[in-house]
Amino acid sequence: ICFVMDCSGSMYRFNGMDGRLNRMLETTCLIFESMEGLDRYDYAVLGHSGGSAQIPFVEFGKPPANRGERLKVLQRMLAHTQ
Repeated sequence: ICFVMDCSGSMYRFNGMDGRLNRMLETTCLIFESMEGLDRYDYAVLGHSGGSAQIPFVEFGKPPANRGERLKVLQRMLAHTQ
């Protein structure tokens, strides 16, 4: 499963108006938590923006192993929107 997330500047710019960036980060966190321990599913998380069509955050076969690694992925996603 490949999850593609919007990491464009508009996510950061309009977050104060409608919370879109917060919801995207929360959704990504829920994906991490729901996929934990499910060995029969392999997944990757990619971002896209106007500056880059494909930003790899999580590669297939290399999910974040703990809460600290999940947080680092979310922080990288946030950084790409700024």
